[in-house]
Amino acid sequence: MRLQQSAPFDPGSETDFDVFPASPAVFAIFPDDQPGLDLQPYLSQTRDLRRRLRRLLALPEPVSRRLNLRQMARRIEWQCVGSNFEAQWLLFLLNRFYYPRHFRRRLRLKWPVLVKINLRNRFPRCYLTRRILQDGSLYYGPFPSRAVAERFTGEFLDLFKIRRCVPDLDPDPSHPGCIYSQMRMCLAPCFKGCTDEEYQRELARVIGFLNSEGETLARELEAERNQASEALEFEQAARAHRRLEKANEAQRLKPDLVREIGQLHAVMILPGGEKSVTFFRIVRGELRGPSRLSLEENVSSPKPLDEQIAELLADLAERPSSGARALSEPAREGARIPPWEHLSLLARWYYSSFRVGELVMLPSNQEIPHARLVRLCRKLLAETQRETP
Repeated sequence: MRLQQSAPFDPGSETDFDVFPASPAVFAIFPDDQPGLDLQPYLSQTRDLRRRLRRLLALPEPVSRRLNLRQMARRIEWQCVGSNFEAQWLLFLLNRFYYPRHFRRRLRLKWPVLVKINLRNRFPRCYLTRRILQDGSLYYGPFPSRAVAERFTGEFLDLFKIRRCVPDLDPDPSHPGCIYSQMRMCLAPCFKGCTDEEYQRELARVIGFLNSEGETLARELEAERNQASEALEFEQAARAHRRLEKANEAQRLKPDLVREIGQLHAVMILPGGEKSVTFFRIVRGELRGPSRLSLEENVSSPKPLDEQIAELLADLAERPSSGARALSEPAREGARIPPWEHLSLLARWYYSSFRVGELVMLPSNQEIPHARLVRLCRKLLAETQRETP
């Protein structure tokens, strides 16, 4: 993998560091090739490439303990970036290429927290996981932390009656059941309290709730409440109203980023440097990009901005991800499990308190809201120009 710019380096001669831009960049310092040694480059990012290289490659001071790479450096590669996320993405690709066994530890990538429904089980349940497997399951996430995922899962599962026990069930009428079955919060398949078909219908309600942002359950409870009110059954209407409020509260606990991974589509807009923005496209949880769009108005043959965005995003949708390590077969028809690293990088950026940029979630048909993207591009450009001295 090569970065956009490259220059040789001779430690025995005087170096003119002014040839390097004083701007944010990702860079790699390559050592001299030695027979029998597999030396890997020094990789890093910086807000000022010229100043950073001057510190790393200047003549070493006799008593200084500062890192100095002048004697080992033979070539420098660099690529200017417009945002911290773009730098993190390039570092991810570089570390994955040059350090395939240790790149996760070097980047401190954590497994993303997901909610899983294992559809291969006779009586599927909903639980937390950090692993994405090709096992026919549904995965929802990524969540910012396990605590947030546990709170959301605990709240919304109270609205349904699927099981929460861990062991695989072999229904037996002599089974004593559990506290949830005694409280009538579970259909109790353990002692044949329901048929397989009844359990699957309840599971479908759970999946519908998660896939529709809670709208399916809300419509169901609203209809139940209205029907009870018309029949003058006010106590039943009040119970339905309380359940509706609880469903809305549970839905508010779910971050906007959380989706079923096969339906996780979005567009990320980031600063791209002087009078430009950078786009990433997220397709089924997989990052694709970057692609830069110039917002310079003084051009000979201007093209409408919405047309430029449409072409750019169409190209990103068709372009395979540089860092993808997709599994050989889809987990479900039309869905491909992405590498967990993509979800980890996305969650790290989205849930950061220092996030810069915009994320526009897309529906399952991936329809692009061009007018909204145009407004966000101009807004981001204006904010960048105000912050630039």
